[in-house]
Amino acid sequence: MSLYSCFLNLQIVSAEQVISVEYKELYAQPQYISNGTPIFKLIMYPNYSVYFKSDFIKNNLPFFSENEPDENFKRANDYLFKFFKEQKILSLSNKIGNKYFIVSDSIPLVKWKILKTKPIRYLGLDCYQARGHFRGRHYTAYFAPKIRNPDGPFKLCGLPGLIIKIASDDHFKIFQVIKINYHEKEIIGVPEKFKEKPISFPKYASLQRAADKKFIQEDKARYHLKPGETREVYFEYLGKTIELE
Repeated sequence: MSLYSCFLNLQIVSAEQVISVEYKELYAQPQYISNGTPIFKLIMYPNYSVYFKSDFIKNNLPFFSENEPDENFKRANDYLFKFFKEQKILSLSNKIGNKYFIVSDSIPLVKWKILKTKPIRYLGLDCYQARGHFRGRHYTAYFAPKIRNPDGPFKLCGLPGLIIKIASDDHFKIFQVIKINYHEKEIIGVPEKFKEKPISFPKYASLQRAADKKFIQEDKARYHLKPGETREVYFEYLGKTIELE
């Protein structure tokens, strides 16, 4: 029996509808203290989908400044487009040197195994469990075949239904739907920048590693570290630490 045939008898929401969902991104590591919760929006059009950070809910913690700027919650490189017919993903890279790159990835990126477990009920949807591996981490996902778009947060997609919740085994990333709009009106077209010739993700990763190495060397020189001394430097690796490989 194929991956999709188990769900053919369900009453489904047409993939031709423009549907949007909002995901909250959680960090479950006990050692990590976040200054807030980012909210991501996924809009699914008939020919493509767009995923971006749409809001940021701050924590009311005394060591985070009330005036901390929020401009970073909606940046150009938070936009990610999936084209399922062409089986590709396009996103804008972090700035490397003086240049931004359009980065291309392939669909599917995750090899899924659907588990024979009873569905859970969430937001009025029956959600089924699946397991998959994505760039260095194993994930457990819950997807809703009633919404037959094979989409999900970030680059995580490819199941016979929308991913409603997904968590990595190490709890580095947890995405959970908090809102579904079955009649989305917002239109986000593909910017001209995304029509440039892209580079592959492996090529981008190589460029980013070289840039990181150069920055570390320059940082050491700037602080005149003596032999044996160390200085902690934090990187959002590739701008998206969800990708380890």
